[in-house]
This record gives sequence, C-alpha cells and structure tokens, in this order.
Amino acid sequence: MRDALLSDFSEITGVEILTTYDVRVGLPKHANVAVPMDDSSNASEVWQTLLQICDVALVIAPESDGVLSKLSQLVDSACVKNLGSMLHAVDLSSNKYKTYHALKNAHILTIPTYTAREFLQPDFFNQHRSLNESFNHGYVIKPVDGAGCVGTIYFVDATALQSWLCESPQSTQLDRLIVQPYQPGTPASISMLCKGGAAWVLSCNQQLIEKHALNGPIQYKGCLVNGLSLQLDAFTKLAQTIAAAIRDLNGYVGVDVIINGNHIYVVEINPRITTSYIGLRESLKCNPAKLILDLGLCEWSSSTFRLPENMAVNMVEINLNE
Repeated sequence: MRDALLSDFSEITGVEILTTYDVRVGLPKHANVAVPMDDSSNASEVWQTLLQICDVALVIAPESDGVLSKLSQLVDSACVKNLGSMLHAVDLSSNKYKTYHALKNAHILTIPTYTAREFLQPDFFNQHRSLNESFNHGYVIKPVDGAGCVGTIYFVDATALQSWLCESPQSTQLDRLIVQPYQPGTPASISMLCKGGAAWVLSCNQQLIEKHALNGPIQYKGCLVNGLSLQLDAFTKLAQTIAAAIRDLNGYVGVDVIINGNHIYVVEINPRITTSYIGLRESLKCNPAKLILDLGLCEWSSSTFRLPENMAVNMVEINLNE
C-alpha cells in the first residue's frame, strides 16, 4: 500500500512527499523526504515535526489499539488538512460493535454483533430467540478493533466457542471481542471516495478469504480488484447510503460486505487506505491518488467533483501469498 500510494502521489505535478518508514521494510521510493523509524524512535515527535511543514496529510495505519485514531488526532492538532476521514468517523468505524449499531440505526443491512461478554450470558439464546437460525452456519469471533482478518476465528458450534472464550488468555477482555453469526455468501469490498455525505465508487472487489471447515482462523489472502464490477449499481447505492449515515467519512474508504443472493450485508467499514488500493491504478487506468487529492482540495458542493468519464474497470488480482 505504501509503495503504490507514494508512486501515485509522485506523479502529481507540484506534489512533494514527506513520509516515515519502518527500517525493517526498507527505504521507500518516490519520497522527497523519508525519515527512518525503529524501536528507538519517538514516533509522535517525528510525526509532529513533519506535520509542521506539510500542507496536507494522509494517515495509513491500522485501527487496532487506537493507532489510526491517535494519528488522526495529531493531524487535527497540527491544523493540517486531512485527506482521510474525520476523527468521529475514525473512532466509530474502528469499533465494530459501535459500527454495527450505527448501521442498524440507519437501517443498513448488517450482521448481528455482540460483545463476547454478552454472548457468554447464560440466557443469551433465550434473549435472542430470533437469531437462533442465524447461527446455523457457525460463529465468528474477532477483536472489536481488528484490522483485516487478524484474530478472526470461525467456530462450528456455540459449545466450541464458549470453551475457547473461557480458556483463552483473552477471556479477561470480553468487551474487546465481538461475536457474530457466520454469514454465508461471496466476500467482497467496496473501494470508494467520500466527502460531505456523498460517495463515489472506485471499484467493486471480490475478497479471497480462506475459512477452515471446522474451528480455525479466517484468513485474508488478497482480492480481485473490480472482480465484481457487475455489482456497481448496487454497490453505489449502498456506498451513498453509508456516506449519508456517517457523514464524517472522508477520502478513501473501504467497506467489507458479503453478498448473498439479492442481499448485501455490511461487515465493517475501514476509514483508511485498504489493500485493494494496490491494484486501483492498473484497474482504473487513472491515478487514484490524484482523485483523493482533488476531492480533498475541492471546495465542497455536490457539483465540484466528478470521477473521470473514461475510468476503466479492469480486474486486477492481489495475492498476499506471493
């Protein structure tokens, strides 16, 4: 993601790029200033220094442990234009439990979500009788603020999940884990741009997800960028509904969904650059970083931003095993 984004920004006339990089990953190309970071670095101090000489900033970070939120706060404190989502949307989307309730309140189809503490209550299934059938396909547990499929585990029945929860070292953090019924269907994602409650879909992606038949981790293996381009109309309608419901979503946003027949279930919202970005330039045959910058800098009205009319929809495979 880093290299793809820096390469795209480097091709925009008048743009100078300042970035930090993890020394374990290596020096990035296409940056005018690249500051190395290791375990001895004072990350916050370095970022604050760089923000003082920047006009705009785009944060790439996981939601886990509040990292994305903390960095977004740094951008706000520096009074630098943020090309990413506003802090309220970051905090909401970073918490899958809060996201579920926000989507439900906006009447957006999503997957029932409970904290592990709620799930372990003796009368859970009595309180939620209408959900019993939803759990027929199994159970999924994941961190409330996880990124990707990290820490996501599938269980074929409630007994196995309950045993794992009681025996796991994470059993003391039951409010940091969520439980959902496993939703069959085609895993997919929407790459979109947002601003002021409006949305523009860049690509309709099919996710490559691996799930064990019995109990075991669910793993993200990559995606087919624009592999589901026939879903453009449905995804565009959904994207606009989400943007209107969470108006502080801004810039590039990824939405994970599951398609089952005529139903599209929203799984989670990623208020940041996602893996799908890697294939966007090749898929769209235009520069997605320029679209992000143009949207960020335009004076807002519904008529001031348009996607290119000749934007392509080529399918591009991203395989994380390679």
